Amino acid sequence: MPKSSRRKPASGLEALQRAITGALMKPLNADESMTLANRTVAEKFIRPNDRLTAFERLQIYNQQYWWRLLGALAEDFRGLRAVLGERKFDRLANAYLEAHPSTSWTLRNIGSKLTAFIEANPKLTHPRSALAIDVARVEWARVLAFDEPSQKIISPEKMARTAPERLRLALQPYIVLLELSHPVDDFMSKLKRAEFSALSNAVSSSEKKRARTFAVRRSRKPVFLTVHRVDNSVYFKRHDPEAHALLLALRGGATLGAACETAFTGSKDSPGKCVAKIREWFSRWAEFGWFCEPPRK
Repeated sequence: MPKSSRRKPASGLEALQRAITGALMKPLNADESMTLANRTVAEKFIRPNDRLTAFERLQIYNQQYWWRLLGALAEDFRGLRAVLGERKFDRLANAYLEAHPSTSWTLRNIGSKLTAFIEANPKLTHPRSALAIDVARVEWARVLAFDEPSQKIISPEKMARTAPERLRLALQPYIVLLELSHPVDDFMSKLKRAEFSALSNAVSSSEKKRARTFAVRRSRKPVFLTVHRVDNSVYFKRHDPEAHALLLALRGGATLGAACETAFTGSKDSPGKCVAKIREWFSRWAEFGWFCEPPRK
Protein backbone atom coordinates (compact mmCIF):
# COMPACT_ATOMS: atom_id res chain seq x y z
CA MET A 1 0.00 0.00 0.00
CA PRO A 2 1.46 3.44 -0.94
CA LYS A 3 2.48 5.57 1.99
CA SER A 4 0.12 8.38 0.91
CA SER A 5 -2.92 6.09 1.25
CA ARG A 6 -2.08 4.77 4.69
CA ARG A 7 -4.25 6.10 7.47
CA LYS A 8 -2.55 6.75 10.77
CA PRO A 9 -4.17 5.07 13.76
CA ALA A 10 -6.34 7.45 15.76
CA SER A 11 -4.66 9.08 18.71
CA GLY A 12 -6.15 8.88 22.18
CA LEU A 13 -7.61 12.36 21.85
CA GLU A 14 -9.02 11.71 18.37
CA ALA A 15 -10.60 8.44 19.53
CA LEU A 16 -12.20 10.28 22.43
CA GLN A 17 -13.51 13.02 20.15
CA ARG A 18 -14.96 10.55 17.67
CA ALA A 19 -16.64 8.49 20.38
CA ILE A 20 -18.20 11.47 22.15
CA THR A 21 -19.29 13.12 18.89
CA GLY A 22 -20.91 9.90 17.73
CA ALA A 23 -22.73 9.58 21.04
CA LEU A 24 -23.98 13.16 21.01
CA MET A 25 -25.32 12.84 17.46
CA LYS A 26 -27.34 9.71 18.18
CA PRO A 27 -31.08 10.59 18.21
CA LEU A 28 -32.92 10.70 21.52
CA ASN A 29 -35.58 8.19 22.51
CA ALA A 30 -39.27 9.07 22.17
CA ASP A 31 -39.27 10.27 25.79
CA GLU A 32 -36.23 12.48 25.02
CA SER A 33 -33.86 10.33 27.05
CA MET A 34 -30.51 9.14 25.70
CA THR A 35 -30.40 5.79 23.95
CA LEU A 36 -28.91 2.93 25.95
CA ALA A 37 -26.48 2.35 23.07
CA ASN A 38 -24.44 5.22 24.49
CA ARG A 39 -23.93 3.53 27.85
CA THR A 40 -20.64 1.93 26.79
CA VAL A 41 -19.23 5.26 25.61
CA ALA A 42 -20.36 7.00 28.79
CA GLU A 43 -18.84 4.44 31.10
CA LYS A 44 -15.57 4.34 29.13
CA PHE A 45 -14.93 8.07 28.87
CA ILE A 46 -17.09 9.87 31.46
CA ARG A 47 -16.44 9.86 35.18
CA PRO A 48 -19.53 9.86 37.46
CA ASN A 49 -19.83 12.29 40.35
CA ASP A 50 -21.74 12.29 43.62
CA ARG A 51 -24.98 13.38 41.89
CA LEU A 52 -24.98 11.90 38.39
CA THR A 53 -23.87 8.66 36.78
CA ALA A 54 -21.60 8.67 33.73
CA PHE A 55 -24.65 7.91 31.57
CA GLU A 56 -26.63 10.83 33.03
CA ARG A 57 -23.75 13.26 32.55
CA LEU A 58 -23.37 12.34 28.88
CA GLN A 59 -27.15 12.44 28.45
CA ILE A 60 -27.18 16.15 29.34
CA TYR A 61 -24.99 16.97 26.36
CA ASN A 62 -26.83 14.58 24.04
CA GLN A 63 -30.12 16.24 24.93
CA GLN A 64 -28.77 19.77 24.60
CA TYR A 65 -27.35 18.99 21.18
CA TRP A 66 -30.64 17.66 19.84
CA TRP A 67 -32.83 20.27 21.52
CA ARG A 68 -30.67 23.01 19.98
CA LEU A 69 -30.95 21.57 16.47
CA LEU A 70 -34.66 20.87 16.78
CA GLY A 71 -35.25 24.35 18.15
CA ALA A 72 -33.36 25.96 15.28
CA LEU A 73 -35.30 23.93 12.72
CA ALA A 74 -38.62 24.79 14.35
CA GLU A 75 -37.72 28.48 14.35
CA ASP A 76 -36.78 28.54 10.66
CA PHE A 77 -39.83 26.49 9.63
CA ARG A 78 -42.63 27.88 11.77
CA GLY A 79 -45.03 27.73 8.85
CA LEU A 80 -44.34 24.07 8.25
CA ARG A 81 -44.91 23.37 11.93
CA ALA A 82 -48.21 25.25 11.76
CA VAL A 83 -49.60 23.21 8.85
CA LEU A 84 -48.39 19.83 10.15
CA GLY A 85 -49.00 20.29 13.87
CA GLU A 86 -46.38 19.94 16.58
CA ARG A 87 -46.32 16.14 16.85
CA LYS A 88 -46.03 15.47 13.13
CA PHE A 89 -43.47 18.24 12.71
CA ASP A 90 -41.38 16.83 15.56
CA ARG A 91 -41.41 13.37 13.95
CA LEU A 92 -40.40 14.90 10.63
CA ALA A 93 -37.64 16.98 12.24
CA ASN A 94 -36.16 14.01 14.10
CA ALA A 95 -36.20 11.80 11.00
CA TYR A 96 -34.67 14.58 8.91
CA LEU A 97 -31.85 15.33 11.34
CA GLU A 98 -31.08 11.63 11.70
CA ALA A 99 -30.80 11.34 7.91
CA HIS A 100 -29.02 14.68 7.47
CA PRO A 101 -27.03 15.53 10.60
CA SER A 102 -25.54 18.99 10.85
CA THR A 103 -22.25 19.31 8.98
CA SER A 104 -21.91 23.10 9.08
CA TRP A 105 -20.46 25.46 11.63
CA THR A 106 -23.63 27.56 11.45
CA LEU A 107 -27.22 26.59 12.21
CA ARG A 108 -28.27 28.73 9.26
CA ASN A 109 -27.77 25.71 6.97
CA ILE A 110 -29.68 23.23 9.11
CA GLY A 111 -32.76 23.18 6.84
CA SER A 112 -31.01 23.23 3.47
CA LYS A 113 -32.11 19.68 2.55
CA LEU A 114 -35.51 19.64 4.21
CA THR A 115 -37.57 20.21 1.05
CA ALA A 116 -35.84 17.36 -0.77
CA PHE A 117 -36.28 15.15 2.30
CA ILE A 118 -40.03 15.80 2.38
CA GLU A 119 -40.27 15.03 -1.34
CA ALA A 120 -38.47 11.72 -0.75
CA ASN A 121 -40.51 10.83 2.35
CA PRO A 122 -44.10 11.99 1.71
CA LYS A 123 -45.54 9.63 4.34
CA LEU A 124 -44.06 11.83 7.08
CA THR A 125 -46.23 14.76 5.98
CA HIS A 126 -49.29 12.94 4.58
CA PRO A 127 -51.97 14.11 3.78
CA ARG A 128 -50.44 17.59 3.43
CA SER A 129 -47.27 16.68 1.59
CA ALA A 130 -47.81 19.01 -1.38
CA LEU A 131 -48.53 21.92 0.95
CA ALA A 132 -45.59 20.99 3.18
CA ILE A 133 -43.23 21.07 0.21
CA ASP A 134 -44.45 24.52 -0.86
CA VAL A 135 -44.17 25.92 2.67
CA ALA A 136 -40.71 24.42 3.18
CA ARG A 137 -39.52 25.92 -0.13
CA VAL A 138 -40.73 29.37 0.84
CA GLU A 139 -39.27 29.20 4.34
CA TRP A 140 -35.86 28.05 3.08
CA ALA A 141 -36.02 30.81 0.45
CA ARG A 142 -36.63 33.25 3.29
CA VAL A 143 -33.44 32.06 4.99
CA LEU A 144 -31.49 32.58 1.76
CA ALA A 145 -33.07 35.96 1.08
CA PHE A 146 -32.06 37.20 4.49
CA ASP A 147 -28.56 35.75 4.62
CA GLU A 148 -27.11 35.46 1.11
CA PRO A 149 -24.63 38.14 0.01
CA SER A 150 -25.42 40.99 -2.35
CA GLN A 151 -23.41 42.12 -5.37
CA LYS A 152 -22.73 45.58 -6.71
CA ILE A 153 -25.84 46.94 -8.42
CA ILE A 154 -25.47 47.53 -12.15
CA SER A 155 -25.73 51.19 -13.07
CA PRO A 156 -28.86 52.44 -14.89
CA GLU A 157 -26.55 54.20 -17.34
CA LYS A 158 -24.96 50.93 -18.42
CA MET A 159 -28.35 49.32 -18.79
CA ALA A 160 -29.55 52.23 -20.91
CA ARG A 161 -26.56 52.37 -23.27
CA THR A 162 -26.40 48.62 -23.97
CA ALA A 163 -28.64 47.17 -26.67
CA PRO A 164 -31.18 44.62 -25.36
CA GLU A 165 -29.80 41.91 -27.64
CA ARG A 166 -26.38 42.29 -25.95
CA LEU A 167 -27.34 43.23 -22.40
CA ARG A 168 -27.01 40.49 -19.80
CA LEU A 169 -28.24 41.07 -16.27
CA ALA A 170 -27.59 38.90 -13.25
CA LEU A 171 -29.98 38.74 -10.32
CA GLN A 172 -28.80 39.32 -6.77
CA PRO A 173 -27.77 36.02 -5.09
CA TYR A 174 -30.37 36.48 -2.35
CA ILE A 175 -33.31 36.47 -4.79
CA VAL A 176 -35.27 33.20 -4.97
CA LEU A 177 -37.80 32.57 -7.74
CA LEU A 178 -40.55 30.06 -6.91
CA GLU A 179 -43.50 28.49 -8.68
CA LEU A 180 -45.96 27.21 -6.08
CA SER A 181 -49.25 25.35 -5.95
CA HIS A 182 -50.46 27.14 -2.81
CA PRO A 183 -50.69 30.83 -1.80
CA VAL A 184 -47.97 30.43 0.83
CA ASP A 185 -47.28 34.17 0.97
CA ASP A 186 -50.85 34.83 2.12
CA PHE A 187 -50.58 31.98 4.61
CA MET A 188 -47.34 33.36 6.07
CA SER A 189 -48.97 36.75 6.59
CA LYS A 190 -51.93 35.07 8.28
CA LEU A 191 -49.60 33.05 10.50
CA LYS A 192 -47.67 36.14 11.52
CA ARG A 193 -50.89 37.86 12.59
CA ALA A 194 -51.99 34.74 14.47
CA GLU A 195 -48.65 34.52 16.31
CA PHE A 196 -48.85 38.18 17.28
CA SER A 197 -52.42 37.70 18.52
CA ALA A 198 -51.43 34.61 20.51
CA LEU A 199 -48.54 36.52 22.08
CA SER A 200 -50.85 39.37 23.04
CA ASN A 201 -53.38 36.97 24.55
CA ALA A 202 -50.65 35.18 26.48
CA VAL A 203 -49.75 38.42 28.20
CA SER A 204 -53.31 38.95 29.41
CA SER A 205 -54.29 35.32 30.10
CA SER A 206 -52.59 32.36 31.73
CA GLU A 207 -55.02 29.86 30.20
CA LYS A 208 -53.26 27.28 28.04
CA LYS A 209 -54.88 26.97 24.64
CA ARG A 210 -54.69 23.99 22.35
CA ALA A 211 -52.27 24.47 19.45
CA ARG A 212 -54.05 24.78 16.13
CA THR A 213 -53.02 23.76 12.65
CA PHE A 214 -53.59 25.84 9.54
CA ALA A 215 -55.18 24.65 6.32
CA VAL A 216 -54.23 26.27 3.01
CA ARG A 217 -56.27 25.58 -0.09
CA ARG A 218 -54.53 24.72 -3.32
CA SER A 219 -54.50 27.62 -5.77
CA ARG A 220 -56.41 27.28 -9.03
CA LYS A 221 -53.43 28.73 -10.90
CA PRO A 222 -49.71 28.54 -10.21
CA VAL A 223 -48.42 31.16 -7.79
CA PHE A 224 -45.25 32.83 -9.06
CA LEU A 225 -43.42 34.23 -6.06
CA THR A 226 -40.13 36.05 -5.63
CA VAL A 227 -38.55 36.09 -2.17
CA HIS A 228 -36.13 38.99 -1.72
CA ARG A 229 -34.92 41.55 0.77
CA VAL A 230 -34.87 45.31 1.06
CA ASP A 231 -32.98 47.08 3.86
CA ASN A 232 -32.34 43.78 5.67
CA SER A 233 -36.02 42.81 5.71
CA VAL A 234 -37.43 39.88 3.71
CA TYR A 235 -40.40 40.38 1.41
CA PHE A 236 -42.62 38.30 -0.87
CA LYS A 237 -43.59 39.61 -4.30
CA ARG A 238 -45.99 37.89 -6.67
CA HIS A 239 -45.49 38.09 -10.42
CA ASP A 240 -47.37 37.50 -13.63
CA PRO A 241 -46.26 34.31 -15.42
CA GLU A 242 -44.48 36.45 -18.03
CA ALA A 243 -42.51 38.40 -15.42
CA HIS A 244 -41.50 35.15 -13.71
CA ALA A 245 -40.38 33.65 -17.03
CA LEU A 246 -38.39 36.79 -17.83
CA LEU A 247 -36.56 36.70 -14.51
CA LEU A 248 -35.83 32.99 -14.90
CA ALA A 249 -34.40 33.59 -18.36
CA LEU A 250 -32.17 36.39 -17.10
CA ARG A 251 -30.93 34.18 -14.26
CA GLY A 252 -30.22 31.48 -16.83
CA GLY A 253 -27.88 33.82 -18.70
CA ALA A 254 -30.11 35.03 -21.53
CA THR A 255 -29.75 38.52 -22.91
CA LEU A 256 -32.48 41.00 -22.09
CA GLY A 257 -33.85 40.78 -25.63
CA ALA A 258 -33.95 36.97 -25.59
CA ALA A 259 -35.47 36.93 -22.09
CA CYS A 260 -38.28 39.27 -23.14
CA GLU A 261 -38.95 37.18 -26.23
CA THR A 262 -39.10 34.01 -24.11
CA ALA A 263 -41.41 35.61 -21.57
CA PHE A 264 -43.99 36.78 -24.09
CA THR A 265 -43.96 33.86 -26.50
CA GLY A 266 -47.60 32.96 -27.04
CA SER A 267 -48.86 36.07 -25.24
CA LYS A 268 -52.11 37.61 -26.48
CA ASP A 269 -51.03 41.11 -25.40
CA SER A 270 -50.25 43.68 -28.07
CA PRO A 271 -46.59 44.64 -28.57
CA GLY A 272 -47.30 48.04 -27.01
CA LYS A 273 -48.79 46.48 -23.90
CA CYS A 274 -45.86 44.07 -23.59
CA VAL A 275 -43.41 46.97 -23.73
CA ALA A 276 -45.40 48.88 -21.11
CA LYS A 277 -45.33 45.85 -18.80
CA ILE A 278 -41.58 45.42 -19.19
CA ARG A 279 -40.95 49.09 -18.43
CA GLU A 280 -43.10 48.92 -15.30
CA TRP A 281 -41.42 45.73 -14.08
CA PHE A 282 -37.90 46.97 -14.67
CA SER A 283 -38.59 50.27 -12.98
CA ARG A 284 -39.71 48.45 -9.83
CA TRP A 285 -37.01 45.78 -9.96
CA ALA A 286 -34.28 48.36 -10.43
CA GLU A 287 -35.70 50.30 -7.48
CA PHE A 288 -35.32 47.13 -5.39
CA GLY A 289 -31.71 46.77 -6.57
CA TRP A 290 -32.26 43.33 -8.07
CA PHE A 291 -29.82 43.61 -11.00
CA CYS A 292 -26.09 43.20 -10.80
CA GLU A 293 -23.21 42.48 -13.14
CA PRO A 294 -23.07 38.90 -14.43
CA PRO A 295 -20.00 36.95 -13.31
CA ARG A 296 -17.05 37.12 -15.65
CA LYS A 297 -16.26 33.91 -17.48
